[in-house]
Amino acid sequence: MNSIINVNKAIITSTVLAISFVLLLGPIAMTMNTFATTNTANQGIGQSQSSTQLGVCVSGDGTLFSCNNLNAQNQANSGNNAAAQSGGNDDDDDDDDNGGNTANQGIGQSQSSNQNALCVSGAGTFVSCNNLNAQNQANSGSNALAQQGGQGSGGNIANQAIGQAQSSNQNSGVTSGGNTAGSGNNQNTQSQTNTGNNAAAQSGGSGSGSGGGNSANQGIGQSQSSTQNSGVVSGGNTAGSGNNQNTQTQNNTGSNAVGQQGGSGGSGSGGGNSANQGIGQSQSSNQNSGVVSGGNTSGSGNNQNTQSQTNTGNNAAAQSGGGGSGSGGGNSANQGIGQSQSSNQNSGVVSGGNTNDSGNNQNTQSQTNTGSNAVGQQGGSGGSGSGGGNSANQGIGQSQSSNQNSGVVSGGNTAGSGNNQNTQSQNNTGNNAAAQQ
Repeated sequence: MNSIINVNKAIITSTVLAISFVLLLGPIAMTMNTFATTNTANQGIGQSQSSTQLGVCVSGDGTLFSCNNLNAQNQANSGNNAAAQSGGNDDDDDDDDNGGNTANQGIGQSQSSNQNALCVSGAGTFVSCNNLNAQNQANSGSNALAQQGGQGSGGNIANQAIGQAQSSNQNSGVTSGGNTAGSGNNQNTQSQTNTGNNAAAQSGGSGSGSGGGNSANQGIGQSQSSTQNSGVVSGGNTAGSGNNQNTQTQNNTGSNAVGQQGGSGGSGSGGGNSANQGIGQSQSSNQNSGVVSGGNTSGSGNNQNTQSQTNTGNNAAAQSGGGGSGSGGGNSANQGIGQSQSSNQNSGVVSGGNTNDSGNNQNTQSQTNTGSNAVGQQGGSGGSGSGGGNSANQGIGQSQSSNQNSGVVSGGNTAGSGNNQNTQSQNNTGNNAAAQQ
């Protein structure tokens, strides 16, 4: 299991790096090497949103509907990256690393929100210093690539990545000489949907140098992060204050698909067909709530977290005839599907009176995967060196983590307070299937 998790972390990291690389080179739609007939395509579609909100209220009297932060971010992409490359050659004899077909394609969506609200009131506060954030990402665009006959010390190289990232940080602080009502609450909703695919078809990649063969690196990654901190200090009663609510949803139906035929390498160390494919979903939630009240507390200092992940995307690879006379060669496939959820909840309530439905932590985590790892390998061979043959490494991993801490100090009765509730569900019907000949 640790090896699967490590593979998934490496896949997600490589996906982010690939996206960053493509987005930096995105404006360069297509370049051509003037010294060698080399095809190179760098294509990127990127959407980025960032919001910083700060509200500060200092009042000698009461505050009413003040210092609230509201942020809504929405991203939708239906554009595709499509490239076709044929006959990239390197005819010189300098044995450099040029030649072949190279394509770097990335679709990335990024959202970031930082909200800070602070209220200091000599009297009561009413519906003040609340943070509300909603982030939505939808992508139906695909990376599609066809490469034929890449030759030289390179061969055919495809790097394709689809990434969605959301980050939310919420901090609320309320200090009131009187009662608080509906104040100091954080609410965050994050949603990610991807139906885009990474598809690559590579034929006849070959090279005489240290490279050669067909190489495909494909990744689909979804990441959500939420940090919520609420602190309420009231000289009177608290009602519906200092609560954190987080909802995270991820849905992926996109697949990684690659077809490789006839990848070969020469006397160098490379060659063969190589496919590295990963689908990763990650959610993280940190909630901290502290309520100090001189009176009763009602519905205060509660943390609620809901995380849902669904993946129906597949990793599919078909490799035929990978060979090399050097130390490499053969067909190699590394495929991983990983789902990870993490939740940390801390609640503390100190009340001079009774507590009612306060200081509770509720966490619900759900993971569903129906995606499969499938590979078909035929005729992988290696030369006189080490390596060669057919190699397949496949893993499906699901991970959930929950930490809950609740503390309630009351001068009166406690009713429905200081409870921790955790529900975790994992469902996998995905398969690891490999056929080698």
